[in-house]
Amino acid sequence: MILDQIRAVYEEYSSQVAKLEGERKVWDGLFGMGKKLSDDPCHERFIEELEKLLKGLAEEKPSSEVIRVVLEFIYSTPCDEEQPSGTVMPMNAVHSLTVGLAEQLSPADAAELLEQYTRYYPKSKRFPVHKTVIKTLERVKTADNRKYQR
Repeated sequence: MILDQIRAVYEEYSSQVAKLEGERKVWDGLFGMGKKLSDDPCHERFIEELEKLLKGLAEEKPSSEVIRVVLEFIYSTPCDEEQPSGTVMPMNAVHSLTVGLAEQLSPADAAELLEQYTRYYPKSKRFPVHKTVIKTLERVKTADNRKYQR
């Protein structure tokens, strides 16, 4: 199932970043010395792999329920306190890759996801990508119900 593939990408990425954070020296990145964690290619790989999986999912025209489950995972994972700190920003940034899928949700699933999303990301902690996702979910939530089937 697609969720298992996405979960595997997240787990691999978290593992790579945790390893990098563990090997990091105090002075890495300071005054141009050493290597900054953000320069590692694992971040780009994570985004590319996830984008590929999400595009494939969108092309399959999955049910709203499948999309909701996938988006719930993507939206909740950066909030997990067990995540390495170096993964949080990239995991938030990839929310921009989900807008096309969010537009395929049923109004009911969009409403449910919107409620969860606004709990995960209160106004005081929102980035521009969060505002974009919220606007998309609000728009879908108010769409014509007859157009969607579960």
